[in-house]
Amino acid sequence: MSAEVRITTDHHFRGYNYSMLADQRNNTRYHSASFNPSIQPQFVYSTPLTGLKLLFWGNFFLTNTSNRDSDLYILQDGPGEEEKWDPVQGINLTEFTPGKTRRYKERNGLSRYDGLFYGIYYDWNTKYGDWSVGTWMWNNLDRFGKYSWQEYFLWYRPNVLKIIHPTFKAFFNTSFDSGGSTTTPLGTTNGQNYFQFELSHTFFENSEIHVTPHFQAGYVVNNDNNSKRAGVSNIIQSLQFSYENFDLSLHAMYRPYPQIYDTYDSNPNDGRLPDPSLQNGIYRSYRDVLQSHFPDTMAKAIQGEFTSQKFLRTIFFVSIGTNYQF
Repeated sequence: MSAEVRITTDHHFRGYNYSMLADQRNNTRYHSASFNPSIQPQFVYSTPLTGLKLLFWGNFFLTNTSNRDSDLYILQDGPGEEEKWDPVQGINLTEFTPGKTRRYKERNGLSRYDGLFYGIYYDWNTKYGDWSVGTWMWNNLDRFGKYSWQEYFLWYRPNVLKIIHPTFKAFFNTSFDSGGSTTTPLGTTNGQNYFQFELSHTFFENSEIHVTPHFQAGYVVNNDNNSKRAGVSNIIQSLQFSYENFDLSLHAMYRPYPQIYDTYDSNPNDGRLPDPSLQNGIYRSYRDVLQSHFPDTMAKAIQGEFTSQKFLRTIFFVSIGTNYQF
């Protein structure tokens, strides 16, 4: 068995970084570098059948785990539901249900995105290169929105240019993706096929400290009813410093095609996302002021421009880890 435990400052998955969910929860702008750490254990067990292995991988957030009142409504019937303060203030008692109409915390704690991969795969070596084929299932641990999805994957490492270890990976998802929800509009991480290419090389292998630059590029094909968008989702350049069983890795992730992620606001082709810091509270009242002076279409456009920010193409994060062989 091999065991590895990592802590990362920003969990990422195929171009999507989960600090964006923390910003939505906290009503803060999206940032290129955030500190929303998660711990990621991994176990690989080699079965008695040579080449057949079992994989377990998990992600568990360490901060922003509890739910928070982010929409700042005074009275509502449930998390994320409409504001009922105005009709109640106007003595419309039909809008008021004692014991039900009150402030609510949205279901936005990062613990809702904790989960586990369970996988089984087979490795074999040929004169043409090394192959791995298998399947894994993601199981979300959130008790309010528990779901699972499955993929089949094929990895290939050719017997050429071994000094840079080229690796081709293909993941074929059997699940459907609705494109997220009103509370997690950026949650398009399942229901997609994904293709990945990797390069790496280790310097100073005979010294105490090894240095390994790593390059990874991914291409996503979304499986949804709306956009079917596809494109390069992430290009990650990493630099890892290793000492015995420990390592420190620095990562820069570039996302050249914002339209993959810009799928849920009024203009899904402008490369902008609603700024979480300008969506709630007093900023909602701007819409009423604009509508009283401009046509509705123009008011929406003005408010959308004012309360949005450019999609952040480059994300920086750091991870540390330790691994052992048994």
